Formats: sequence, structure tokens, C-alpha cells
Amino acid sequence: VLSVAICPVMTHSFERKEAWKEGCLALGTGILYGATNALVGHPLDTVKAKMQAQTGFLKGADSTMVGIMKRIWRTEGIVGYFRGVVPPLLGSSVYRSTQFAVFETVFTKSKELGLDKAVIPGSGGLAWATLFSGVCGASARAVIESPIEYAKVKRQTLQPWHFNEIYQGFFVQWPRTGGMMTFIFCSVDTVRRWSDGKALSNPVGQFLTWGGCSMLGFWLIWPLETLKNQVQAGTVIEGIGTPTLRQRIAYLGGPIGLYRGILPGSVSVFLRNGTASIVMGYANGKLKEYGLR
Repeated sequence: VLSVAICPVMTHSFERKEAWKEGCLALGTGILYGATNALVGHPLDTVKAKMQAQTGFLKGADSTMVGIMKRIWRTEGIVGYFRGVVPPLLGSSVYRSTQFAVFETVFTKSKELGLDKAVIPGSGGLAWATLFSGVCGASARAVIESPIEYAKVKRQTLQPWHFNEIYQGFFVQWPRTGGMMTFIFCSVDTVRRWSDGKALSNPVGQFLTWGGCSMLGFWLIWPLETLKNQVQAGTVIEGIGTPTLRQRIAYLGGPIGLYRGILPGSVSVFLRNGTASIVMGYANGKLKEYGLR
């Protein structure tokens, strides 16, 4: 079924309608992307969160990826892998659809104004409009995502969350999400241009492109991901309730410790974004089939 009418997630290849219509269409298909992303990636994301932020999992015999996976299974069963899935399942559908809606709206408006032709020098053809649209989409996502990520991390680390703390860690969340998503939007667009659209014209290419670009984007901001999870979880460091970022880094063993959890996180990011892109691409194909794009 998925081999029929698969279209790119980012709709550069289509004849665009008005900016607000493109935003609405992306909002709808982005919900499918977000829900798929959350369901596919949550088990390994839980392992990553425990490795990065839960007291008792940071050091010791059970602090490796395999050790934590075994411990979750032994103490909590299958439910443990999906602990905290409700906030991101509902929230991911909202903030990921928002990122696509804002991106498509801004890019389409830039094209309407004739601002999509200016290219960033030395970028291999990347348009300023793509970069700016990516920043706008990523920033909109960060505002919505931060409370959801806070609630998710609290539940993953077996803690209650409190409404008056929902923007705890936003000072790390915004550069983390902004840098990651802007990179992903621009890199996927680069693959699209360099392959003349062929890399995104089939399910395998879609999966590999979005999975690979998303994983590279996460690698780029991974230290911020680790710090974000620690701040949102309220991880106590050697008896200090509110340690500084420098104290957190030192406790993790220096800068290299900031890459803790990168293996389960990378697998999770690759699988969930690759799978979600196929679902959203299929939805875009249906929109084209129905004459909505």
C-alpha cells in the first residue's frame, strides 16, 4: 500500500496554494507524523532518559543501555518502556504538526513574495527562505514542546510533575530544538535538491533521508539534550538540588559524558523519524490524489 502515491514530507515539489492553506494541510498531516514518531520511538527514548537523568541509573552495573533495558523489564515489565508516553503521544501530534505548519506557511509566503530564490553563499544552493522557515518552525515547536518534554521526562524518571514548573529547562530546550530542527529541515532540503527529488520519491529513500538527517541533527545538539533532560528531571547532583550546568557536566565526567545515552537515542531517532516520514508522505500523496494540493 505504501508504494502507492508516496510524496515528500516537505512539499517543495508541489505547486503551492495560498500560505494559509499550505499551513493547514501541513498541520493535518503533521499530526500523523507526530503520533507515529512518539509510538515508534518511546521505548528506546525511555532508556535514553534514564541513562541521562534518573538517579540510580547514571552510574553502576545497570547504567549501560543493555543493563537499563534488562532492569526496566525486570522491575516494570513492558509497561516500563512506555511510561510517560501519553504526554508525547498527544503533544508530539501538536508540536510536530505545528513545526511543519509554520515551516510550510512561512516558506509559501516567502515564495509568494519572491524571496525564495536568494541562496546562501557556499551552501550548495540552500535558500535563505528555507533556513528562515526552519528557524520559525523550530521555534514554534520549542514553545509547545517544552512543557510536554518536561512532563514526559518526569514520568520516565518516576517523578510527579507540577504545572508551575512546565517551562523548567526552556533555556536549554529552545537552542536544542531550534538547532536540531533547523538543521533537519535544511539537510532534507539539500538531499532533495542534490538528488533532484529522487531520494524522497519512494518509501526507502524517504525513510533513510529523514531517519539519517534527524539522527545527524540530534548528534549536533546531543549535549543540550542531556542537559535538558537533567534540568527537566530536576536531577540532584551529589546532594545539590539545583546544580549549575558546570556541576552537571563535571558529574557526568566532563564533555564526553554529555553524550551519554547516544546509542539508544540514535536508534530511536532514526527509526521514529524514518517511519513517521513514510506515514506523512503517504498522507501527502493522498492529498495530491484528492486534488487538495
